[in-house]
Amino acid sequence: MSRTQNNSTVKATVSAGKKKAGAFDIRNVIGALLGLYGIILLLSWLFLDPGVNPETNVAKEPTYNLYSGIALLLFATVFYAWAKLRPTVVEES
Repeated sequence: MSRTQNNSTVKATVSAGKKKAGAFDIRNVIGALLGLYGIILLLSWLFLDPGVNPETNVAKEPTYNLYSGIALLLFATVFYAWAKLRPTVVEES
């Protein structure tokens, strides 16, 4: 048996006892929550009136929801990319 075949057999044996965390990786859960909150903020920016500050009777800025929603969606994308590029490997026992 050649050396390259022996190395590939060892790698296949080692990787057979491991699997990825997948949907239960905490980064996917955090990314999903951040994405959900980001979408809710973007929808509130589109459809809801921000109202008036009761202390000063000045209209509130609707762009805060826009900026926060975009930032949350950006961070959700970072978490998804992180989980995809460097998956958590769980050893089966």
